[in-house]
Amino acid sequence: MFRDSTLAIGDHHAAAGNSTYVYQFDYTPVPDPAHLGATHCVELPFFFNAVDDYPDSPMLGETTSATRSLAHTFSQAVAAFVATGQPAADQWHPYEPADPATVRHFA
Repeated sequence: MFRDSTLAIGDHHAAAGNSTYVYQFDYTPVPDPAHLGATHCVELPFFFNAVDDYPDSPMLGETTSATRSLAHTFSQAVAAFVATGQPAADQWHPYEPADPATVRHFA
């Protein structure tokens, strides 16, 4: 439901000649006994690089070095985007309409 609408907005924005960046947050907790998968708002602790602040969160699972690395990468990419309008070029490339390969996946 959300993905298709987001891509439609991205397509429209990019087709108008605007720099456009689209991401999909695919993080799945380990372990995931409740089969939550990538839950709504799971990216927020990563956005603020605060995954260690939620040690018992089922949607985050165990906090590992890989989890911390993802939090660092995601928060830095978003911070660069907020500060400059563009994330670091080596981390996130501009979105091209109807090209799913240009959606940045964070997992």
